[in-house]
Amino acid sequence: MADANAPAYELTPEQKYEFDLSGYFVLRQHFDADAVAEFHAGIDELQAIPRDYDTYTRLGVASYFLRSAMADREHPFWKGEHRADRAPNPRTGGIGRVDHALCGTGKFDRIVRDPVLKAIHTELAGGPVYLSATYYIEKAGPAPGGGLHNGGFPVDRDIHYGYDHTRGRFACRSTKSVIILSDMTRVENGPFAAIPGSHKANFACPFAMDDASRNPMAVPVLAAPGDVVIFSEGMTHNAYPVTNRSIRRSAFFNYMPAIGRDNLPFQRMSIYPEHVLRRLSDQADLLTAAGYI
Repeated sequence: MADANAPAYELTPEQKYEFDLSGYFVLRQHFDADAVAEFHAGIDELQAIPRDYDTYTRLGVASYFLRSAMADREHPFWKGEHRADRAPNPRTGGIGRVDHALCGTGKFDRIVRDPVLKAIHTELAGGPVYLSATYYIEKAGPAPGGGLHNGGFPVDRDIHYGYDHTRGRFACRSTKSVIILSDMTRVENGPFAAIPGSHKANFACPFAMDDASRNPMAVPVLAAPGDVVIFSEGMTHNAYPVTNRSIRRSAFFNYMPAIGRDNLPFQRMSIYPEHVLRRLSDQADLLTAAGYI
Protein backbone atom coordinates (compact mmCIF):
# COMPACT_ATOMS: atom_id res chain seq x y z
CA MET A 1 0.00 0.00 0.00
CA ALA A 2 1.29 3.44 -0.91
CA ASP A 3 2.32 5.77 1.90
CA ALA A 4 -0.36 8.48 2.16
CA ASN A 5 2.19 10.82 3.72
CA ALA A 6 4.77 10.36 0.95
CA PRO A 7 5.50 13.47 -1.16
CA ALA A 8 3.86 13.69 -4.57
CA TYR A 9 7.28 13.88 -6.18
CA GLU A 10 10.89 13.47 -5.15
CA LEU A 11 13.86 14.94 -6.96
CA THR A 12 15.93 12.40 -8.85
CA PRO A 13 19.68 12.15 -8.20
CA GLU A 14 20.20 13.73 -11.62
CA GLN A 15 17.95 16.72 -10.78
CA LYS A 16 19.61 17.19 -7.39
CA TYR A 17 23.04 17.22 -8.98
CA GLU A 18 21.99 19.58 -11.76
CA PHE A 19 20.32 21.97 -9.35
CA ASP A 20 23.28 21.96 -6.98
CA LEU A 21 25.78 22.39 -9.80
CA SER A 22 23.93 24.83 -12.07
CA GLY A 23 21.24 26.40 -9.91
CA TYR A 24 18.34 25.28 -12.10
CA PHE A 25 16.74 22.44 -14.04
CA VAL A 26 13.76 22.15 -16.40
CA LEU A 27 10.62 20.03 -16.05
CA ARG A 28 9.80 19.25 -19.66
CA GLN A 29 6.13 19.34 -20.76
CA HIS A 30 4.87 19.52 -17.19
CA PHE A 31 1.66 21.31 -18.22
CA ASP A 32 -0.46 20.23 -21.18
CA ALA A 33 -1.93 22.42 -23.91
CA ASP A 34 -5.22 22.95 -22.04
CA ALA A 35 -3.38 24.22 -18.96
CA VAL A 36 -1.21 26.55 -21.06
CA ALA A 37 -4.35 27.96 -22.71
CA GLU A 38 -5.91 28.54 -19.28
CA PHE A 39 -2.81 30.40 -18.08
CA HIS A 40 -2.88 32.61 -21.18
CA ALA A 41 -6.54 33.36 -20.40
CA GLY A 42 -5.47 34.29 -16.88
CA ILE A 43 -3.00 36.84 -18.22
CA ASP A 44 -5.73 38.22 -20.48
CA GLU A 45 -7.93 38.65 -17.38
CA LEU A 46 -5.19 40.43 -15.47
CA GLN A 47 -4.47 42.75 -18.37
CA ALA A 48 -8.18 43.62 -18.61
CA ILE A 49 -8.38 44.87 -15.00
CA PRO A 50 -8.84 48.66 -15.07
CA ARG A 51 -5.45 50.10 -14.25
CA ASP A 52 -6.34 52.51 -11.51
CA TYR A 53 -5.16 52.71 -7.93
CA ASP A 54 -8.48 51.98 -6.23
CA THR A 55 -9.24 48.91 -8.34
CA TYR A 56 -5.80 47.40 -7.84
CA THR A 57 -5.77 47.96 -4.10
CA ARG A 58 -9.32 46.63 -3.67
CA LEU A 59 -8.43 43.38 -5.42
CA GLY A 60 -4.96 43.07 -3.95
CA VAL A 61 -3.13 42.97 -7.28
CA ALA A 62 -0.18 45.31 -7.72
CA SER A 63 1.92 47.15 -10.21
CA TYR A 64 5.42 45.86 -10.94
CA PHE A 65 6.56 49.19 -9.46
CA LEU A 66 5.42 47.59 -6.18
CA ARG A 67 6.20 49.84 -3.24
CA SER A 68 6.44 53.12 -5.15
CA ALA A 69 3.22 52.72 -7.16
CA MET A 70 1.17 50.93 -4.52
CA ALA A 71 1.96 53.62 -1.93
CA ASP A 72 1.20 56.55 -4.23
CA ARG A 73 -2.02 57.00 -6.19
CA GLU A 74 -0.27 59.77 -8.16
CA HIS A 75 2.54 57.46 -9.32
CA PRO A 76 3.24 57.71 -13.08
CA PHE A 77 2.24 54.03 -13.49
CA TRP A 78 -1.42 54.99 -13.04
CA LYS A 79 -0.96 57.53 -15.84
CA GLY A 80 0.48 55.00 -18.29
CA GLU A 81 4.20 54.81 -17.55
CA HIS A 82 5.91 51.56 -18.62
CA ARG A 83 9.35 50.05 -18.40
CA ALA A 84 11.16 49.91 -21.74
CA ASP A 85 11.26 46.10 -21.67
CA ARG A 86 7.54 45.74 -20.89
CA ALA A 87 5.78 47.84 -23.48
CA PRO A 88 2.01 47.44 -23.90
CA ASN A 89 0.78 44.55 -26.02
CA PRO A 90 0.55 45.99 -29.57
CA ARG A 91 -2.77 44.23 -30.21
CA THR A 92 -4.60 44.62 -26.90
CA GLY A 93 -2.78 47.35 -25.02
CA GLY A 94 -2.32 44.95 -22.10
CA ILE A 95 0.55 45.72 -19.74
CA GLY A 96 3.68 43.62 -19.36
CA ARG A 97 3.36 42.58 -15.72
CA VAL A 98 0.82 42.39 -12.91
CA ASP A 99 2.03 41.31 -9.47
CA HIS A 100 0.08 39.29 -6.89
CA ALA A 101 -1.64 37.58 -9.81
CA LEU A 102 -3.69 35.23 -7.63
CA CYS A 103 -5.68 38.24 -6.45
CA GLY A 104 -6.86 39.10 -9.95
CA THR A 105 -7.65 35.72 -11.53
CA GLY A 106 -8.45 32.16 -10.55
CA LYS A 107 -6.94 30.79 -13.75
CA PHE A 108 -3.55 30.24 -12.10
CA ASP A 109 -5.06 28.17 -9.26
CA ARG A 110 -3.98 25.00 -11.04
CA ILE A 111 -0.38 26.04 -10.38
CA VAL A 112 -1.05 26.63 -6.68
CA ARG A 113 -2.64 23.19 -6.39
CA ASP A 114 0.05 21.41 -8.38
CA PRO A 115 1.38 18.68 -6.03
CA VAL A 116 4.59 18.16 -7.99
CA LEU A 117 5.67 21.81 -7.85
CA LYS A 118 4.77 21.98 -4.17
CA ALA A 119 6.81 18.84 -3.43
CA ILE A 120 9.81 20.08 -5.42
CA HIS A 121 9.96 23.47 -3.73
CA THR A 122 9.38 21.91 -0.31
CA GLU A 123 12.37 19.64 -0.90
CA LEU A 124 14.52 22.54 -2.11
CA ALA A 125 13.59 24.62 0.94
CA GLY A 126 14.25 21.73 3.32
CA GLY A 127 10.78 22.08 4.86
CA PRO A 128 7.34 23.70 4.47
CA VAL A 129 7.05 26.59 2.02
CA TYR A 130 4.67 29.45 1.28
CA LEU A 131 3.92 31.31 -1.95
CA SER A 132 5.58 34.69 -1.60
CA ALA A 133 4.98 36.07 -5.10
CA THR A 134 2.88 35.28 -8.17
CA TYR A 135 3.08 37.30 -11.37
CA TYR A 136 3.42 37.08 -15.14
CA ILE A 137 5.79 38.78 -17.53
CA GLU A 138 4.85 39.57 -21.12
CA LYS A 139 7.33 41.04 -23.58
CA ALA A 140 6.25 42.25 -26.98
CA GLY A 141 9.23 42.13 -29.29
CA PRO A 142 11.50 43.63 -30.18
CA ALA A 143 12.25 44.21 -26.48
CA PRO A 144 15.37 44.38 -24.30
CA GLY A 145 16.04 41.49 -21.98
CA GLY A 146 16.43 43.31 -18.70
CA GLY A 147 19.41 43.37 -16.38
CA LEU A 148 20.93 40.21 -14.96
CA HIS A 149 20.61 40.18 -11.19
CA ASN A 150 21.34 38.21 -7.99
CA GLY A 151 24.19 35.77 -7.42
CA GLY A 152 26.07 34.13 -4.57
CA PHE A 153 27.95 37.32 -3.69
CA PRO A 154 27.20 39.43 -1.78
CA VAL A 155 25.27 36.98 0.40
CA ASP A 156 21.56 37.83 0.60
CA ARG A 157 19.90 35.92 3.44
CA ASP A 158 16.47 36.16 1.79
CA ILE A 159 17.39 34.42 -1.48
CA HIS A 160 20.60 32.49 -0.89
CA TYR A 161 21.16 28.91 -1.99
CA GLY A 162 21.98 26.41 0.73
CA TYR A 163 22.58 22.74 1.39
CA ASP A 164 22.55 21.37 4.94
CA HIS A 165 25.23 18.69 5.00
CA THR A 166 24.50 17.72 8.60
CA ARG A 167 20.94 16.71 7.68
CA GLY A 168 21.53 15.83 4.04
CA ARG A 169 18.95 18.22 2.60
CA PHE A 170 18.62 21.43 0.62
CA ALA A 171 18.14 24.67 2.54
CA CYS A 172 17.26 27.26 -0.12
CA ARG A 173 15.74 30.55 0.99
CA SER A 174 13.96 31.29 -2.28
CA THR A 175 13.18 29.18 -5.34
CA LYS A 176 10.95 29.85 -8.31
CA SER A 177 8.92 28.04 -10.93
CA VAL A 178 8.85 29.79 -14.30
CA ILE A 179 5.95 28.37 -16.30
CA ILE A 180 6.80 28.82 -19.97
CA LEU A 181 3.78 29.89 -22.03
CA SER A 182 5.34 30.88 -25.36
CA ASP A 183 7.87 29.29 -27.70
CA MET A 184 11.27 29.97 -26.16
CA THR A 185 13.15 27.27 -28.03
CA ARG A 186 15.08 29.90 -29.99
CA VAL A 187 17.29 32.59 -28.53
CA GLU A 188 15.66 35.31 -30.67
CA ASN A 189 12.40 34.65 -28.77
CA GLY A 190 13.92 35.89 -25.52
CA PRO A 191 14.30 32.77 -23.35
CA PHE A 192 15.19 32.66 -19.66
CA ALA A 193 18.85 33.56 -19.07
CA ALA A 194 21.04 31.96 -16.41
CA ILE A 195 24.65 32.06 -15.29
CA PRO A 196 25.04 28.43 -14.20
CA GLY A 197 26.72 28.00 -10.85
CA SER A 198 26.43 31.69 -9.94
CA HIS A 199 24.23 30.85 -6.94
CA LYS A 200 27.45 29.70 -5.23
CA ALA A 201 29.76 32.41 -6.60
CA ASN A 202 32.19 34.10 -4.19
CA PHE A 203 32.75 37.09 -6.47
CA ALA A 204 30.58 39.68 -8.18
CA CYS A 205 30.18 39.03 -11.90
CA PRO A 206 32.80 41.12 -13.76
CA PHE A 207 30.98 40.93 -17.11
CA ALA A 208 28.08 42.95 -18.58
CA MET A 209 24.97 42.66 -16.42
CA ASP A 210 22.64 44.87 -18.44
CA ASP A 211 22.17 42.38 -21.29
CA ALA A 212 22.54 38.59 -21.13
CA SER A 213 23.50 38.47 -24.80
CA ARG A 214 26.64 40.47 -23.96
CA ASN A 215 27.63 38.36 -20.94
CA PRO A 216 29.91 35.42 -21.92
CA MET A 217 28.93 33.46 -18.81
CA ALA A 218 25.17 33.57 -19.47
CA VAL A 219 23.35 30.76 -21.26
CA PRO A 220 19.84 30.63 -22.75
CA VAL A 221 17.53 28.08 -21.11
CA LEU A 222 15.59 26.99 -24.19
CA ALA A 223 12.08 25.80 -23.36
CA ALA A 224 8.68 25.16 -24.92
CA PRO A 225 5.14 25.99 -23.74
CA GLY A 226 4.29 23.77 -20.77
CA ASP A 227 7.89 23.46 -19.58
CA VAL A 228 8.75 24.74 -16.10
CA VAL A 229 12.15 26.20 -15.20
CA ILE A 230 12.92 25.53 -11.52
CA PHE A 231 15.70 27.77 -10.20
CA SER A 232 17.35 29.19 -7.12
CA GLU A 233 16.70 32.91 -6.92
CA GLY A 234 20.24 33.21 -5.66
CA MET A 235 21.41 32.39 -9.19
CA THR A 236 22.19 35.29 -11.54
CA HIS A 237 19.33 35.37 -14.03
CA ASN A 238 16.93 37.35 -16.22
CA ALA A 239 16.03 36.94 -19.90
CA TYR A 240 17.50 37.37 -23.34
CA PRO A 241 16.23 40.18 -25.57
CA VAL A 242 13.29 39.44 -27.86
CA THR A 243 14.80 40.34 -31.22
CA ASN A 244 11.81 39.50 -33.41
CA ARG A 245 8.16 40.54 -33.26
CA SER A 246 6.94 37.61 -31.18
CA ILE A 247 5.12 38.04 -27.87
CA ARG A 248 6.78 36.16 -25.01
CA ARG A 249 4.78 35.17 -21.94
CA SER A 250 5.66 33.31 -18.75
CA ALA A 251 4.24 33.03 -15.23
CA PHE A 252 6.40 33.16 -12.09
CA PHE A 253 5.64 31.50 -8.76
CA ASN A 254 8.04 32.16 -5.88
CA TYR A 255 8.35 29.75 -2.92
CA MET A 256 10.09 30.55 0.37
CA PRO A 257 10.45 28.70 3.69
CA ALA A 258 7.35 29.06 5.84
CA ILE A 259 9.40 29.56 9.01
CA GLY A 260 11.31 32.81 9.41
CA ARG A 261 9.27 34.73 6.88
CA ASP A 262 9.37 38.51 6.84
CA ASN A 263 5.84 39.50 5.79
CA LEU A 264 7.06 42.73 4.23
CA PRO A 265 4.17 44.68 2.64
CA PHE A 266 4.78 45.70 -0.99
CA GLN A 267 7.84 43.44 -1.22
CA ARG A 268 6.27 39.98 -1.15
CA MET A 269 2.71 38.78 -1.42
CA SER A 270 2.77 37.13 2.00
CA ILE A 271 -0.54 38.63 3.07
CA TYR A 272 -3.40 37.45 0.84
CA PRO A 273 -6.84 39.10 0.87
CA GLU A 274 -9.85 37.17 2.11
CA HIS A 275 -11.29 36.51 -1.35
CA VAL A 276 -8.13 34.57 -2.29
CA LEU A 277 -8.04 32.67 1.02
CA ARG A 278 -11.66 31.60 0.52
CA ARG A 279 -11.11 30.51 -3.06
CA LEU A 280 -7.97 28.54 -2.18
CA SER A 281 -8.97 27.38 1.30
CA ASP A 282 -7.67 23.89 0.47
CA GLN A 283 -4.19 25.39 0.05
CA ALA A 284 -4.05 27.31 3.32
CA ASP A 285 -0.67 25.84 4.19
CA LEU A 286 0.83 27.52 1.10
CA LEU A 287 -0.89 30.85 1.68
CA THR A 288 -1.06 31.17 5.48
CA ALA A 289 2.00 29.51 6.97
CA ALA A 290 3.64 30.13 10.36
CA GLY A 291 4.10 33.85 10.92
CA TYR A 292 1.06 34.81 8.82
CA ILE A 293 -0.27 38.23 9.77
